[in-house]
Amino acid sequence: MPLNELPAGLAGAEDVSRHCDLVERAAAEGRAGELYELALALRGGEPGWQRDAVLDHVERALALTPGAEFAALSVRLASQENPEEGGPSAEENREDGGARIRRVAALLASAQPPEHLLPLFEEYERAPELFACLTQELVLRHPYIGQEGAARRVAAHLADANHPLAVLPLALLDFEDALDLPSYSVRGASHAMPFGPDERSGFPRRPGHRMPAVELLAPALLAAAVENWVRDSNGRVEARAFRLAMPAELDADLLEGLGLACLDGEGELSVRTATPSEVMRVLFAAAAHGGAYGGGRGGAYGRLLAWQSMTALAGGSRIEEAADRSWALFDASTAWFHQVAWDVGVAALDTDRLLLHVLAATDTD
Repeated sequence: MPLNELPAGLAGAEDVSRHCDLVERAAAEGRAGELYELALALRGGEPGWQRDAVLDHVERALALTPGAEFAALSVRLASQENPEEGGPSAEENREDGGARIRRVAALLASAQPPEHLLPLFEEYERAPELFACLTQELVLRHPYIGQEGAARRVAAHLADANHPLAVLPLALLDFEDALDLPSYSVRGASHAMPFGPDERSGFPRRPGHRMPAVELLAPALLAAAVENWVRDSNGRVEARAFRLAMPAELDADLLEGLGLACLDGEGELSVRTATPSEVMRVLFAAAAHGGAYGGGRGGAYGRLLAWQSMTALAGGSRIEEAADRSWALFDASTAWFHQVAWDVGVAALDTDRLLLHVLAATDTD
């Protein structure tokens, strides 16, 4: 079946595997222009799951097939409004990154060499949200991309526009050295999950034990990295801040005595000392890849949301202060945690050992 006849053959199809095979063959043969025209035809075609599945396959094939023409046409396609849906408005994109735009940026950065992408940055004004995301996706995968003039020019545009991603530098911090980035193919994606139920230490619980402390108003962005677990899935979150009456060590005894909802009731508790790098790895994965449902916010906005939570956990001023905090990761087999695959517990104690921030989250399918 020629590619230009493919849209007409989708109506009523029970299986689109054959159609997707044709797309993959065209990509392998370098027929980028035909795939681009097919995507436009599908966008204007009859709605339905068949159309959506094949269109998704075409968009992935364009972005993931290395080559200057494939990269350029993928960017052009992502820059155009969807004739049926009218495309995401600038305001909608600014609010959540735009799922489609975020995905294309991540795919391009993962598969295309920078030399195929950087010349396209001259088209920034045609698709500012796409290039905002693409810039940060490239920072995650190519640490020296910030030395390129094209990336610096986009960063300057973002700063002038007060874009949310403008706060992120064009280089990774020292404790962003262990972020888990997904691997993509036209058939899907895979990524690590640096959280979930742990092998617990069996810390002896002490019912009624309390640490003298005053609860403070938790920073608004403390839960930023796991917000999508609640909004898009079945998650729940506990984000709290405390000022201790006396200096304490960040250990199981301290967490046990704060009256945390996530530790209420019976169950074993596991607490281990963590580095800022380990904490950032957990927060980034939670934000970028998401919980049981929803798919997360992608690398660019995932980095932003992880920064926001990390900064709040470190006291709320500058993320660089995270390097001076004491950190712990914890987990429990209490009824609060779903104990499926998405359990997170993070605590940070300031240098005076008096100010404590805690973030716990859990999700289930």
